[in-house]
Amino acid sequence: MKAETRPWFRFVAALLLSSGMYMGFASAQSGDDTKKTQPTASKLFDLPKVFAKPSPTSVEELREIEKHVQKVVEKVMPAVVGVRVGPGQGSGVIVKEDGTILTAGHVSGKPDQNAKVILPNAKILDAKTLGKNGGIDSGMMKITAEGKYPFLEMGKSSDLKVGDWVIAIGHPGGFRPNRTPVVRLGRVLQISQFVIRTDCTLVGGDSGGPLFDMQGRVVGIHSRIGGFAITENMHVPVDTFVATWDRLARGESFGGSQLGQMPTVMSMGGKVVFEAKDKLTKDDPTIVCPKEKGLKSYSKVYNIPMKSAHVYTIDLASSDKTGKKLDTFVRLEGPDGKVIAEDDDGGGFPDSRIVHRATKDGDYRIVATSFEPSQTGAFTLTVRDADFYAGMVEVVKALKIPPPALSKTFDIAKQAKLELHVNAVLVDEKGAPLANKEVTVKWDGGKKTLKSNGDGAVRWPLKTDATKQLSIDLPKGIRAALILTDQDGNSLPPLFKDDPSIEKVKSAGGSIIKTFEGKITKTDPFDLERDKCYRQHLDFAMKAGKTYTLDLISEEFDAYLRVEHEDRGKLAEDDDGAGFLNSRIVFTPETDGTYRLVVTTCDPGQFGSYRLVIRETNAKQTEKKTQLNK
Repeated sequence: MKAETRPWFRFVAALLLSSGMYMGFASAQSGDDTKKTQPTASKLFDLPKVFAKPSPTSVEELREIEKHVQKVVEKVMPAVVGVRVGPGQGSGVIVKEDGTILTAGHVSGKPDQNAKVILPNAKILDAKTLGKNGGIDSGMMKITAEGKYPFLEMGKSSDLKVGDWVIAIGHPGGFRPNRTPVVRLGRVLQISQFVIRTDCTLVGGDSGGPLFDMQGRVVGIHSRIGGFAITENMHVPVDTFVATWDRLARGESFGGSQLGQMPTVMSMGGKVVFEAKDKLTKDDPTIVCPKEKGLKSYSKVYNIPMKSAHVYTIDLASSDKTGKKLDTFVRLEGPDGKVIAEDDDGGGFPDSRIVHRATKDGDYRIVATSFEPSQTGAFTLTVRDADFYAGMVEVVKALKIPPPALSKTFDIAKQAKLELHVNAVLVDEKGAPLANKEVTVKWDGGKKTLKSNGDGAVRWPLKTDATKQLSIDLPKGIRAALILTDQDGNSLPPLFKDDPSIEKVKSAGGSIIKTFEGKITKTDPFDLERDKCYRQHLDFAMKAGKTYTLDLISEEFDAYLRVEHEDRGKLAEDDDGAGFLNSRIVFTPETDGTYRLVVTTCDPGQFGSYRLVIRETNAKQTEKKTQLNK
């Protein structure tokens, strides 16, 4: 059963747990004996029956959860540590008696660096970073002082199921001597061999901290926040640490060109409202380096107008995909000059990404700089304004996938071992996310009702047999932005170089005077111009002084349209002028006569149903002879 986010429960549970957490922490932080060990395979707890239920239904059951979490916290807290590598801070967990620590790869960073480990009693120990798998964001480090340290058993992340209860612990904002590590209780929302997604809310400083099952075994390490919704909390499965243990322990750095370059902040998509191809040079003004405060980074500033209630995705992409010459860093400042957000690798290393919902109209400042000091190089800054839809929404078109390209999309996902999902974020007229709202998803032959989580998001798998006439019915007052993601909630890169929804040829308008319905089959002859492309042709009478808009529309093949005349040959042709792989020709004949309309496909071997719609209007006197649309 899929776990649901229940904001009311999380709030009540937090209130109930708050009094008990201190008791659990007290034993973890009392005393000075940091060398006391605990067995790797400790006795299992008897789990309360409430953990087998979909959700608690009474205060008594909440108190059972509270008592159990106190037991787990008391068990695990001595091995949860703070981590410092350079100016950066994070969290970690000791998993071997010799002081071996698991953390996130982006926290440990490069191998063989000096680091500091802060024990729960605030004692600071020297450490060295070991290996890093940049592809999965796993990292390892070790306390250098010999001794026997409290450590915890590693569980099996492969044993986790959607809906299982988990506990996340870390040091948000970095270790603070007057504050015990923060505990969050939640559920597993999704799991794969590469990532665990939960609703245990993470913030900066939690990275590298442990995710526990209800027996207090380490099942994951906090990695990142996945995007717009606070339920997009990603953790590295502990099984991946076990599988690569020897490489990590030897201090190898690997995997950087694979999964680690996937975006960690989900783009909200939309139309491009600003784009600049620029470069950082040594002549640019400098600002404080984001990585090392005592050093400087070159920067460029852009003023971008934004509108209240609009959601913007800001991408700063480096031309150097290794990040050695330019690891980008982006900062967003409001009209008042105050910093709103900043990001390093949200677009997937070495690219940065910020998603922001503007709360007021005005000119916002985007600062493009580098994470490392004194880096230079070319970059592209792109700002997108998310498309929000209302009423009955055609999902496939809202995702900007041309229907003829659906099968190819599924093939690409299958080869990459991805399960495609539709992620819809529900908002009100001011752009604020709407929780616990029901929407209906319909397709040819079925429908289902979904309820938004605490952050206004609904997600469902995109299946090959449920795409025909796929739509989402949004009640009055609700808008939605739709994004295509993988099974872990990661936004996918664009499938097309250009936005397929853009109409490259503007319609001349007018009344519809004829509609042809047809179907290209394998028995049709091949086109004379396009290699191994089936074709049909239609004869249609046109008049001089009239302008015709010819739209060839298909949901089954990539349309290609051509206008010919028996005496003058080819007069016009078009591929994607109408958007979504549909063709459009705006044509003004010079003479009355019968013209041949050739219906064919862009790619060889395609076939299927089509509709050819013809509109007619009076030609403008200044209109010139129609050019070939290519």
